[in-house]
Amino acid sequence: MLKRLRDVIISREETMFAEYKPSSFHLQWHITERCNLTCRHCYFDPKFLKNELSLSQLFKTLNDYVKLVRKWKLLRESSRISITGGEPMVRADFFKFLEKCFQNRKKTRYGILINGTLLNKEKTAKLKKLKIDYAQVSLEGTEEKNDGIRGRGTFRKIIEAIKLLVENKIPTSISVTITRQNLGDVPQIIQLARDLGVNGLGLRRFIPLGRGKQMKKLMLSPRETKELYLYTLRAQKKLKEQKAKLRLEIGCEDGILAQESYPANTCVAGYSSLTILPNGDVYPCRRLPIYVGNVLKQSLEEIFYNSRELKKLRNPENINIRCQDCPYFDKCRGGAKCVSYSYWKDTYLEEPQFLPDPQCWRLFK
Repeated sequence: MLKRLRDVIISREETMFAEYKPSSFHLQWHITERCNLTCRHCYFDPKFLKNELSLSQLFKTLNDYVKLVRKWKLLRESSRISITGGEPMVRADFFKFLEKCFQNRKKTRYGILINGTLLNKEKTAKLKKLKIDYAQVSLEGTEEKNDGIRGRGTFRKIIEAIKLLVENKIPTSISVTITRQNLGDVPQIIQLARDLGVNGLGLRRFIPLGRGKQMKKLMLSPRETKELYLYTLRAQKKLKEQKAKLRLEIGCEDGILAQESYPANTCVAGYSSLTILPNGDVYPCRRLPIYVGNVLKQSLEEIFYNSRELKKLRNPENINIRCQDCPYFDKCRGGAKCVSYSYWKDTYLEEPQFLPDPQCWRLFK
């Protein structure tokens, strides 16, 4: 009886998503796990240091992605690839891969997510010549807080990298992971980003994965998360009134903000985004480490449509009943699945349904 019921549910899910086509798509591509830094909160996984995709395999996978985007009839503005790591610039063939992306520039946007410490004038000139659409640089706030996470002397190197990118008119954003250590520095971080002349500042929630598991106690409480979000919205409104260039971004994990009657983003992992890991493994998101396939064994299209795990992830009926009963469920959909997965650990997948966002201030104190 239970087997028959499970088969009916699976069949319904397969029918529901057989014809699903995203209106936009983001591929986050970790071309290496190697890095010149050892940040304390990094979701580094040593298993990805082995069997790194070769340049020819990267090319083949890129062609596969472009083919899928064309099949979906997505315009260039609706498709993008974020090339990252580890630190992508540690690969000797990094710019060769970017050249291949440049050859496909009419079909998809592409940018880089870097730590900034390996950037110099020569490399910045190459990035400009290859017309990357954006560069995101990671920073953890003031010099003391940043260097405590990323290593002594990194703050000044990162600032110099950001200045090089801005001077060369490459659209640049800063990504900051917010914990209890740097929460109080948010106003200073915003002012720093504005002084540097970047386009965007992402204030992201901390996910206790990899090395970051040891910092779980530094996660924001639900109340602190609410205060961060509401402060960011007020600051963004003020920047807009002042006609400032800087745009503040909370990120894709802000679904729980729907309960405050503000526009929120539901988690798009597995819907309109996928992540490729250095060995070709595919996750819905780098911060949601659920294996759904490998590009050396299947095409991206096969993974997208045939993965049992992705079908489960996309089905709103698999979200916890406490969330389904919430009046904001349609906009929130359970909040940030990456935060839930890392916080609840093993019980997350053992439960019949995905557990709720632990930083939701409606459910938790």
